[in-house]
Amino acid sequence: MRAGSTRAGICGDMISAVRVETAADAVFDGKTHWHANEQILVMVSGKVSVEIDGVRHDAEAGELVFFPAGSRHAAVAVGQEGCVYYELFAPARPDQLPGFVGKSVLRFD
Repeated sequence: MRAGSTRAGICGDMISAVRVETAADAVFDGKTHWHANEQILVMVSGKVSVEIDGVRHDAEAGELVFFPAGSRHAAVAVGQEGCVYYELFAPARPDQLPGFVGKSVLRFD
């Protein structure tokens, strides 16, 4: 994924979760993507800015962000201290797991 981020995930039949830690100096290209999965971002610490269908949202510790299925979205910036958050996906996204060799569900315009 992105340089400056580490990811760890778990996946069941119907839902998956990924813990993302992003360093303050991570570089974001601003390119949006989409997928057929609903997604919820659960902020643990720090701050991240996301874009969803052309609208920018800043999320801080304790906040939730919902990404509708099919929405064009991306993380576009991180706060000065970096951030930690969870991404929850339904249906599950096994393509987020280490060692997955199948096709990714991500789509880019």
